[in-house]
Amino acid sequence: MPTSHDLNGLMKFLSRDEWRECFEEVFDDHFGPILGEGDMEFEELAEILGDERVMNLWGCAFEDFLTQDFDGEPSNIVDEYLKRRGWKENAQTRAYMGALRTSVMSLYEVSDVVPGQSFMARDLLRGGEPIAVKEATATKTLKQWTRSRRESCPSSERISLPTVSFPSPERPPNPCSMACWTCSAKRPQESCRP
Repeated sequence: MPTSHDLNGLMKFLSRDEWRECFEEVFDDHFGPILGEGDMEFEELAEILGDERVMNLWGCAFEDFLTQDFDGEPSNIVDEYLKRRGWKENAQTRAYMGALRTSVMSLYEVSDVVPGQSFMARDLLRGGEPIAVKEATATKTLKQWTRSRRESCPSSERISLPTVSFPSPERPPNPCSMACWTCSAKRPQESCRP
């Protein structure tokens, strides 16, 4: 039985012609500069960073792609998938996909970790006061002052926990100097379709 965070159907939908080129554009936004500078392919990053970290980075680009609106119809892969194939997913999975669709990626500083209970998250890019996040599992491994790329859903003060984390032995520096660690900001997309 699929879990509430099962995106396998949506990932398969990504292979459709109308979305492949759009994803390649977003993927290139994320990885093009570093791959070009190192004259390497994405797969070679695993040799440097390890498979798990590379898959987390791929997930970052994929989640960014899920939030994008492109010119033409259909304009968003999540909306189109839920319209065509949503009936195959359970209610929790549909809700999770919808939350990812409207989420905003940012960089958060983690503090006040209470293992098994909660932590405080401060948005380092958009600012604002830290928010309390109740979460039992992730708090067992989160460390004080970890900087993490996370999704926040605008309809609530919820932060989803699939992430890329950057632990720091000391309090983080000026947030502006860490902006390179965020995966995206919403941006208009030109048409990726012929």
